[in-house]
Amino acid sequence: MAMASPEHTASSDAYTEMSNLLPLASAAQQPYVSELLSFTLDRLHKEPELLKVDAERIRRQMQEVAVGNYRAFIAAADALLEIREEVSSIDKHLESLIAEIPKLTSGCTEFVDSAEDILEKRKMNQTLLANHSTLLDLLEIPQLMETCVRNGNYDEALDLEAFVAKLTTMHPK
Repeated sequence: MAMASPEHTASSDAYTEMSNLLPLASAAQQPYVSELLSFTLDRLHKEPELLKVDAERIRRQMQEVAVGNYRAFIAAADALLEIREEVSSIDKHLESLIAEIPKLTSGCTEFVDSAEDILEKRKMNQTLLANHSTLLDLLEIPQLMETCVRNGNYDEALDLEAFVAKLTTMHPK
């Protein structure tokens, strides 16, 4: 491993000291500033002209890219315009949707209330259907009693009357 010469170490220290003296250079500019510090005086005098030449070259390249890709720029601009229109349209639709939400909520509430009423009636109808044959038997008791009395079957008529009294006691309503 070779040792650094005292002259090299001194120039390195001077470079570090100069970098610290230029606090205006940002981290991105620091490499260019370091390069400028290493230039000779003649080269520093030529630097503004070289920068102008580079700037002109870059400007021409940008123009060539723009001319070569003008269709893409136009398409991008058209797409941006269309997207803005679509977003505006979506915004209007969302606003109208938000305005309709209270009506939808009240309609849903009415539907739920109506559905609960229908469900209650359906349960009553199911109970009625399940007890259909029993109800028919109960409704036929007066006609059956009349038939028993007409035909002289008084014991059966009294049995029916006792059955009705028992039902009345079991189900007072």
